[in-house]
Amino acid sequence: MQQFYFHLWREGHLTPDEVGVALPTLKAAKRHAENMALSIIGQEACTLRTLSGWDIEVTDDAGRTMLIVPIGDGQDSPLNKRAA
Repeated sequence: MQQFYFHLWREGHLTPDEVGVALPTLKAAKRHAENMALSIIGQEACTLRTLSGWDIEVTDDAGRTMLIVPIGDGQDSPLNKRAA
């Protein structure tokens, strides 16, 4: 298992994940980040515009960025997948 960290970027402000989650693969980490994004979308009575600039940055235990999941905009946003 690898340790992944899920940092929240909100309009240029970072909320770091200092604990992380042990997951078997990068694909599992992507699913975890997408679920986090959907949870944020569900908690915030928001639109794409209010979440524009919000992202989840997934890093490994060495601090390398492995992927970025946009929350409120972009084709890869979980909000767009939910609407499909």
